[in-house]
Amino acid sequence: MAVPTMDIQAYILPTPSDIAAAFVDHHETILAELQVTLREFAIGFGLTLVSGYLLSLVMFEWKVMEITFFPYVIVIRSIPIVTLLPIFIVWFGFGMNTVITVSYLISFFPMVVNTLSGFQETDEQLVEMLESFSANRWQVYKNIYLYSSLPTVFAGIKISVILAFTGAIVGEFLIGNQGIGTLILEYNNGFGTTAAMFAAVFTVSISSLACFGAVVALERFVIDWV
Repeated sequence: MAVPTMDIQAYILPTPSDIAAAFVDHHETILAELQVTLREFAIGFGLTLVSGYLLSLVMFEWKVMEITFFPYVIVIRSIPIVTLLPIFIVWFGFGMNTVITVSYLISFFPMVVNTLSGFQETDEQLVEMLESFSANRWQVYKNIYLYSSLPTVFAGIKISVILAFTGAIVGEFLIGNQGIGTLILEYNNGFGTTAAMFAAVFTVSISSLACFGAVVALERFVIDWV
């Protein structure tokens, strides 16, 4: 109601009804491109979860590994991703592989930092008690470190899931040749497609919130279960 009242042109800010109508008209294209983005996000986020957790575990178990690798993690995170794009393009070319790399690198740091912190903040008295019963290192990890670190690990996952999705969109903006980020740019450059662009943007927002909500639901299930 406020848009027509304020006499804002539709090409600047379309009304909600125009956006809804544009989604109905373009939903097949928007959803098809969203599937591409979700695929890129899923791969990048999956790599973040697996490699971030394992690297944190290795650095926690062997301090020499932490001294060796953790500075590189910080250095990589401190470099703006945009400055690395020319290298990624040379290595992986334009398209999905580079977008996945951007998604992965953007989301990797919080996963490593939070997981490592979760291991380090474990109550050592519990560890000593279990070791006093001749528990080996695997038993200590399985019964103490794994469970006690879960809240901090999930804190990292919740940050990473948003960053991985954002990274996929940013990668598509910069060097993508498909995906909903590329579609948004096409609508932005087109004539009379502002409402469709807003529909695509809202689709991205809802999808990102859905991914975050799924992680929150999984966290509640896992922590209540254990």
